[in-house]
Amino acid sequence: MNFVTLTSDEFNAFTTKHFSHYTQSAIHYNHRVDLKGDVHLVGVKDDNGQVIAGCLLTEARTLKFFKYFYTHRGPVMDYTNQSLVAFFFKALTSYLKKQNCLYVLVDPYLIENLRNADGEIVKSYDNRAFVRTMDTLGYKHQGFPVGYDSMSQIRWLSVLDLKDKTEDQLLKEMDYQTRRNIKKTYDIGVKTKTLTIDETQTFFD
Repeated sequence: MNFVTLTSDEFNAFTTKHFSHYTQSAIHYNHRVDLKGDVHLVGVKDDNGQVIAGCLLTEARTLKFFKYFYTHRGPVMDYTNQSLVAFFFKALTSYLKKQNCLYVLVDPYLIENLRNADGEIVKSYDNRAFVRTMDTLGYKHQGFPVGYDSMSQIRWLSVLDLKDKTEDQLLKEMDYQTRRNIKKTYDIGVKTKTLTIDETQTFFD
């Protein structure tokens, strides 16, 4: 395996085929390049040159000479493969040291629990092997915060599976209040419109 910097195209080809958060995308990368240039694309390729891990990281200056890095719900990889996890993060640590990194925040897009609409756990996932691997590499688990925090993204996400479902099926699977609110938009004539990028300034006026 080899730790490498990835091109935008390589990163895009990999992340579009693997479970990932929308912040781990070539669109986000290209935007940050144009906006601040404070972004890095790194990953791992196997001995055949195939990308098997990828991560978008952003940096911010701190204490004048040092930098803080954030992985934006990355990296994108098979977290059950502990040898890959160990290789990536060991190499990442070396890479970040060369960037004068003082601190890196890692919040991988890993599912801990699936819950129903009432917050009750319906399925749990065992991520302890990943946590142990990270601990041996010097990374420290910060626990499971609840609510909003300026240092991290929210942990609880509401997700609706749209695959192979009609509008009627989707409505039936929503709770009563949500269905009621959606039907109300029909009654009062709410309409949506796709805006061009030039029209986004409307939201800031």
